Parts: sequence; C-alpha cells; structure tokens
Amino acid sequence: MTRPLARTLFCLNARWTPVALAAGFLVSQLAWTPAPAHAQGAAPFALPGAVTGGKAGEQPIYFEADHLEGEAGERTRATGKVKLQQGDLTLKADELTHTQGDNTARALGHVRITRQGNIFVGPELFMQLDRLEGQFIRPQFWFARTQAGGRADLVEFLGENRLRATHTSYSSCTPDNTADGQPGEPDWSLRTTEVDMDFAANEGRAKNAVVWFKGVPILAAPSLTFPLSDARKSGLLPPSFYFDSKSGFEFALPYYWNISPDQDATIAPTLSSRRGMGLDLEYRYLAEHDAGTINLFGLPDDRVAGRSRGMVDITHKGALRQGTLSETSYSLHISRVSDDDYWKDFSHDLPSKTPRLHDSNARIERVLNERNWGLGDSQTTLYGAVQTWQTLKDLAPPSDPTLSSIDTPYRRTPQLGVMSRSGNDRGLIWQLQGEFNRFTNADQDKVSGNRVHATGRISRMFELGGLTLTPALSAQSVHYDLDQSLSNGSKSASRTIPTFSLDASMAFERSVNLFDRDLIQTLEPRIQYVRTPYKDQSILPLFDSAPRDFNQYAIYSENAFTGVDRVSDANQVTLGATTRMLDARTGAEALRLGVIQKLLLSDQRINPNGTEPITQRLSDMLLLGSTSVVPNWYMDGTTQLGAQNHHMQQATIGVRYSPGAWRTIGATYRYTRDSSEQIELGWQWPFAGRAPDVQQMMNLASSPDLNAAAQKTAPAANSCGGAWYSVGRLTYSLRDERLINTLAGFEYDAGCWIGRFVLERVAVGQTKATSRLMFQLELIGLSRLALGSNPLRTLKDNIPGYKLLRDSSMPVVNRTSPFPEDD
Repeated sequence: MTRPLARTLFCLNARWTPVALAAGFLVSQLAWTPAPAHAQGAAPFALPGAVTGGKAGEQPIYFEADHLEGEAGERTRATGKVKLQQGDLTLKADELTHTQGDNTARALGHVRITRQGNIFVGPELFMQLDRLEGQFIRPQFWFARTQAGGRADLVEFLGENRLRATHTSYSSCTPDNTADGQPGEPDWSLRTTEVDMDFAANEGRAKNAVVWFKGVPILAAPSLTFPLSDARKSGLLPPSFYFDSKSGFEFALPYYWNISPDQDATIAPTLSSRRGMGLDLEYRYLAEHDAGTINLFGLPDDRVAGRSRGMVDITHKGALRQGTLSETSYSLHISRVSDDDYWKDFSHDLPSKTPRLHDSNARIERVLNERNWGLGDSQTTLYGAVQTWQTLKDLAPPSDPTLSSIDTPYRRTPQLGVMSRSGNDRGLIWQLQGEFNRFTNADQDKVSGNRVHATGRISRMFELGGLTLTPALSAQSVHYDLDQSLSNGSKSASRTIPTFSLDASMAFERSVNLFDRDLIQTLEPRIQYVRTPYKDQSILPLFDSAPRDFNQYAIYSENAFTGVDRVSDANQVTLGATTRMLDARTGAEALRLGVIQKLLLSDQRINPNGTEPITQRLSDMLLLGSTSVVPNWYMDGTTQLGAQNHHMQQATIGVRYSPGAWRTIGATYRYTRDSSEQIELGWQWPFAGRAPDVQQMMNLASSPDLNAAAQKTAPAANSCGGAWYSVGRLTYSLRDERLINTLAGFEYDAGCWIGRFVLERVAVGQTKATSRLMFQLELIGLSRLALGSNPLRTLKDNIPGYKLLRDSSMPVVNRTSPFPEDD
C-alpha cells in the first residue's frame, strides 16, 4: 500500500486549473443536485415533462418569469427576468426557450449562471440537456475560490465530461475602465487559442498559451497539458533565474516527472554564464513504511575552477512495526561534495547547516516495549550505526585566519548498543545503556581504537507537600583498546566513576493583574547537589567529549562534559530560582525571569576549559528572561556574569516588535568576551501603498460571516492596489566594524500579483563574500505561478516573524464580482 506524495506545484503544466474551471464550470454543474426550496417572488413552475432521475440532465427544473407561453408537451418560452433553478445552480436570462422533444434549452440576453459564488455571464447559451452538448457564446466567468476570472469567445460542451474553449483569457486583476468607459487591460493575463478538457481522464490540453505581464509576453508554450484537479502531472515548471557574484547569471528550466502516486522527480538543466552547463535533480518517494529524497547536482566542466563539481545528498527513513510491542526503524543519510572549495562557490545550495562539515550515517533501531516487574512501562532499544564525515579544508593560501583548518570529527565504524528504561515519573526509574564504538579519523596523527562503555542510573521522585525531592545514583564504566600506545605505554585503559545527586524544587503561585491581563505569578526555587569523585583521565583519548555550553539546561547537568570520554569531578551545589507569569485563562507564558549559580564545595580538578583546577567557589552567574507581557512586544535574553569581576562573559539579548502579520522588526545582540560582538537586525514592514490593516484583519478572522466582514473591511479591494514592504536581515560585527552577512530587499503586493527583489551577501572569510541577486514574480490566481528565483526560503530562514504575503493561514479579503446583478 502506498500513499500519494503531498506536494503542491506552482507550475505552468500542473496549474492551469483556473482555465479548466472557467471552461468546465457548466459541465461540472450539470451533475444536478436536488432542487432547493422555492424561491421568493413569482411562483416557480416545474418544466413540463421534466423527469426526476438522478443522472445529469434528469433532475427537475424549476423556473420563474414575467411571461410564460408555449405548446403543452412541445415547447415552453419564458421572457422577462427569467430565472431557472436546478439544484444549487441558478440561470438568469432575458429569454429562455425549452423544447421538450429533444430536451434542449436556449437562453438569450444577459445570460447569467451562478453556483457557490462562481459566475458565468454571456449573451447566448444553447444546451442539449440529456447529452450535455451545446455552446455558450462569448461567456465571461468569475470564481470565488481563486478570486479571478476571464472570458472566452466560445465554450463547446462535448458531453458530460468533455469540453472545448476557444480564445480564452484569464486573470485575477480587475482593471479600471479607460476614459471611454471600456475595460482596461489587466496587469497580467493568461491567453490561449484553444483549450480541450477531458474530466474523466483529468487532463486538459492548451494550445498557444501565453502569459502576459504589463503588456509584455513573459512566458509562452505552443502546447501543454495540465491536470483538471489538484493531482500532480508531468511537465515543465516555470523557469528560475538569478545573479550570483561567483557564478554570474544562472538560469534553470525544471521539468516535473510524476512517476507514480508515491514517486516523483524534478529535473532541472542549469546554465551559468561563467561556469557552464549543469544538472540539478531531486527524486522523492513515499511508501507506507519508507520515505526519502535524493538530491544531486553536477557541473561536468566548471569553466571557472577548471574541473568537475558536484553534490549528492540522500536521505531515507523507514519503520516496520511488529504488533504493538516492538518496532524497527532505520535511516540513511549521505552528504558529499566534490571539493573543498564547494562551500564557498555554491553556498546557497548546500544541504548542511555546517557548510564545512558533511555528515553521512546509517542507523537501525529496534524498540521493545513490555511491562516489567510492576515498576511501570519498560522500553528496551537495540541499535547499530555507522557515521563518517567529510571535512572541507581551505585550498587557498592560509592568509585568512577564518579559513584555517578545522578539526575532523571521529568516524564511528561501527556503533552498536542497547539501552533500557523502566518506571514512571512518580516512582522508581532505572536506566541502563551499553555501547561499543570503533573510532577512526582521517587525520592519521589522531589516536584511533575501540571503546566499550556502560552506564546505569536509578532515581526516585518523592512528593512532600509542596516540596519535590529526586535522589539519583549513577555509574559510568568505560574500557579502551587503542591502535596507538598511550602516554604510559599501554594500549588499553579502563575507569569506573559513580555519581550521586539530590534535586529539590518547590513552586508557589499568586494571582496578579498587569497591563489589564489576569495573570498567575509563580516562584520556583530549585537546589541540586552533585557528588562525583575525582578520577585521573588525562591520558584517555577524546573521541566524542566536549565542554557543555553555559545555559539553563547545562548548568544543572551532573557532568560538565558531553559524551563519554570525560567525567568531571564534582562536590557542588547549584542554586536557582525562576518566576513566571502565566495567562490565567490560557496558561500561556507571558514572562520568565531566572537566576542560577553554582557553588563548589571543593576544587574541581577536571576543568572543561583548561588544565588547571577550578578553585574559586562561585561559578559565573546565569541570568535569563523572556516576556510578552507588553502587547506586540517579545523580549528574551541570557547573560553570563563573571563571578570575580562581575563583567559580562557572554550574552544573547533579543527584542522583537510584531503588531501583526507582515509587520515585524527585531534586533539581537550577541557577545562573547575576547571572541565576538555582533548586532543583528531583521524586519518585514510596509512602507508605502495600501497595506492591510492589522486590526481589521483580526476582526475579519473572528467574524462569523467571513465574506460579509471582508466586504466591509476592504471596500477598495476590487482593484489591484499596491503595497510596498521592506524585508531584510543585517549582521554587523562591532569588533571588525563591518557587515558580515546582508539580506535586504523589497516585496510588492499588487493584489493580483506579487514581486520580490532580494539581495543576499554571505561572508565566506574575513575578506571574502559571495553575493546573490534574486527576483521573483508571483501571479495570484494562477495557482501561485512564480517566475524567477525563489527567495521565500531565504526570507523565512533569516527573518524572525516573517509572514508570507497572501499566506493561506490568514483570512482572505474577498473581492466583489466584476459582473453586477442585473435585477
């Protein structure tokens, strides 16, 4: 059993659906539904001889008119404000004639068809109701769902599931009239000479399709096919293009291949004005138990570098469930690039967040769940893995200190382990883990070898009124068999270290009112004692251990190191207190303030930050806070204060103002003593034009009648207005007095189309940077057809609070139909 891929294509071939709806609306509506209650006004009449079957064209027809005449059982003619009702479809005209013998209907003069907000108008309609064959002369159409419409010279109905439309045009823009009262040209439109649609096969075919923008043809195709629903379909996607300072002008023409319901691929030939021809490939699959993605990029002959370049990134995840008590999962990730300079020349295409380290690994786990000795649920996990790294060195001369060689992480070839846990949060909890690793390194100067370790921990939580006590006892044992001799001449070493800890916490509450908000304030003190004896580990290798960061989670850790190779000795007490403000109605956190400091009862001889023991009794103090008490403002920060000189050692402080969607501005200050000091500024803000009013949008979202509220909220939304937005993020180094990374641009929302222009500059060294110029044109109503490069991922990843213009999660202000009622 397979599942279809969840993917929406913003593409020419797969999204000419509005045209299909426009021409196919009448066909789809002739699958009539039962007639509604009688309309008010003139009494409705049942068409003589109408049948009541359930098939298309066989539902009863009701209509009303000022005048009714004809011959019984042969012909009926209605004139003067004729209204025909069949199911939820309404047809209005100046004149309608029905011939019973062949069950045909002809409507003349101001013909108007409406259903579910969709509208067709035209001068003449002829339809054979039994076979659903006929013609609509020069119809105009409007769709409530897409807020767009158009016109056609002729729509021919070729049966219940087929039709043909000739000389069609489609747009979501409603232009103002010219000086002589004639409709003006829309900002953009899609025009075709002929569209054939087969609804049974879910396929349409358009001839001579051209997209016009501001009177200029920007995209054309002599022939193309497209689906008539949201189903995926093979075909060309819109081209993308941008300018890169290292590669020049780059152009790509993607082709989407709908292989099967659970597989697809996007193949994109690329052309760089400086580097030459390349190929980008993405293949995706999604089955019942497995899913994955394969990304490949190849540049056979890079004219700048004089060699072949490329990248491969493969991800696979799967799981097999054996009943309810066990499950096996597996994963694979491969990430490799062709050369050490790849991260500088193709920084925007890298799949890794660490551009100079590429991780490849494979892992399999089997989880066993069972009840164990009445102590609660027990879970045992068996696992195995391998992991390797590609470290990108700097091939350029070492004149730039920021491009110096970086340490290559150790490879695990393999990693095998078992981990078991039993108990619950209110009783006895025990944990056991055993693991074998084979560590190797591409740097031959580093020690390699095998490591076996075992850890165990047992704890129990006690509730004593408002006091919570959690004593815990743990032990870690490790054994090494190395390929090189240690400093004592031996190739093997072992150690076992126990740890005891006692954690105590309390929580107090009181009600307060701030800024007209009912809040609950808490006070949560916490104290933790840790005792770990000293064990000399200086001769042991460092395969996977590193000092922990100084933050609110690490400061309460029993070990100052991550990994297994180092265990810090400890005889210490950690004291902390936190106060929070919680919304009394929702429980959401509005404010948090905290202070934490560690007290050493004896010297700490294994120092994560050096070789000398730590003798000072008080550690640095950690201050933390966050708040959203003030409406539309959010602030958070952490600061490390030196215990001796009370100077700031490191800090991260941020503030953001967001009064609503599409309006956000934030600043972040980052400081590390003797290392770096930076300020980041990010924003998305309207600065010109008619931007949506935030309060009106919120009122609209909460209105029970969204459509009616929309009309009151935005009466001027009928035309393609315009709003300019500035977007960007700047990172400035106070130490170096220069901009490190720059992202800045503009977005223009014209109502029926969106334009984006973004410049990105990324530092790849102390004096080197790569720049990229991106442009995108998005045509609203054409299933978000987008031409040019796609800067949206860059904007969302870099600007906190960024909101996509015309985001589907925001309420949509419906525009009124361009076809007013003639009543």
